[in-house]
Amino acid sequence: MGKHTIIAPVMPRLVDEETAAAYLGRGRTKFREEVAKRLLPAHSDQNGNVKLWDIRLLDAYIDGRSGFGDTSSGWDR
Repeated sequence: MGKHTIIAPVMPRLVDEETAAAYLGRGRTKFREEVAKRLLPAHSDQNGNVKLWDIRLLDAYIDGRSGFGDTSSGWDR
């Protein structure tokens, strides 16, 4: 193998609001409404003024909606 290796792109664990909304197939307004109603998890972290959502919590939400996984230990405690 040479000096430089090619690796797959890395998906960040924490994403901003726009990316989180797009990841779930929603617009920002709908995303904000569902977060406010506690239908979606609130942000997990913050970088300055930028709120960040954990992709795994968003996945747990989708898994719960689809019946794919057990969300008893999920984000809404």
